[in-house]
Amino acid sequence: MNLRYINNTQQTFYNEAKKIRVKCFFEGLENADYFINDPFEQDGFHLVCLNDQEKVIGTGRLNIVDKMGVISQMAIAPENQNQGIGKIILNELIEKGKLLDVDQIKLSARLTAQSFYVKKGFEPLGHVYPSQKTGIMHIDMILML
Repeated sequence: MNLRYINNTQQTFYNEAKKIRVKCFFEGLENADYFINDPFEQDGFHLVCLNDQEKVIGTGRLNIVDKMGVISQMAIAPENQNQGIGKIILNELIEKGKLLDVDQIKLSARLTAQSFYVKKGFEPLGHVYPSQKTGIMHIDMILML
């Protein structure tokens, strides 16, 4: 596996990552592109995990807002889930945040993924709520660095 930060000049990787995000988060929704192209999309650090054939199998995004990191859009291709790829991506995004001198990292986790983030030291913040994009129940979480 190979991790790589990508930008708009690497459209093939970006488009592959976007397909994974749609499949994991927005499949069946007419406005998936609208949801992906949120205010954080253009300025984010987009990380992809490539397999040995240089195919994107996972992705995540880090944005910096006032010395706080915001991790979002972490998605692993369904056929590659439960192989530790999410943990590798999360660890790299946290390290990137540290390099960028953030004090804390925040994310919005699906309830089904909450325990995954707790294992890395994230703590629940506030109450459970439905995602405005999908209606799926989420909870905000924070990691103090």
